[in-house]
Amino acid sequence: MKYWILAASLILSACTHKKEMLTEKEFAEEYLLVLKKDNPGVIYSLSPDLGITAKYKGKDYRHFPDNAYREYTLEPDSIEQVLKKFSQTAHELYQESEAVDVNYIIPVIKPTSFLNDIGQLGEASDSIKPTVVYQQYNDKLLIVFAEDKEHGIHYFTQENFQKLNISQDSAQGIALTNLERKLPNIKKTGDNGRYMVTAGGDYEASLILLNFIWSQNNFEVKGDIVVAIPNRDMLLVTGSKDKANLKWLKAEAQQSYDSGSYQVSPSLFRWNGKKFLKFE
Repeated sequence: MKYWILAASLILSACTHKKEMLTEKEFAEEYLLVLKKDNPGVIYSLSPDLGITAKYKGKDYRHFPDNAYREYTLEPDSIEQVLKKFSQTAHELYQESEAVDVNYIIPVIKPTSFLNDIGQLGEASDSIKPTVVYQQYNDKLLIVFAEDKEHGIHYFTQENFQKLNISQDSAQGIALTNLERKLPNIKKTGDNGRYMVTAGGDYEASLILLNFIWSQNNFEVKGDIVVAIPNRDMLLVTGSKDKANLKWLKAEAQQSYDSGSYQVSPSLFRWNGKKFLKFE
């Protein structure tokens, strides 16, 4: 009987100490506290949409906890590590801007909605909306140019870019060369017309820009090559005439887009010999 009482006591204690999942608002508030602690010279405020506005040395910045929250929900016990990682990225953003190092320019695939997301500083703040350097890839995707830094990816502004004194076409060529150099171990897994491509976890979506990859010699599929890039770290491949694997691809793309962080698109894209276009 004493053993039963002790066991029941331990179960009750475990239940009492089990951490409940934070809501998105509660997480944003925790994120705000960490930012304030790590960056005491910055003035922060939490917006109703749960974005965090920062003011520092006459400049305005905007932080969205969305991706951090998604990482936290996948591993609730990792909240401290997640908040630390995103706070370090924010800290780098406030540092005195230096000249962009062309050796670290990389192309990042983003949804077209990205331009609206980074511009949401309020209707009265049009003059301070950040202007990123980008090119339209197709009607659903953008190529956004950024610097690959120690604690994260930093999108640079038109002002930064102009100091480089190079054209956007030149920047794209440099960025693709840098991407190839940064990702020397591109791997393909799978068979029977169903594949996954991996390259380290940060730039899988950007691999759609490396044209030399997309050939029937590399992917034995039925019809044209079709890919899904639901998140920046996921790249799945099948063929346009493979009904069974297309069904799988659509389901995987939607599920990963809904549950993963750094969302790109739930759509499928078909290779036309030059680029990927939305596949219906």
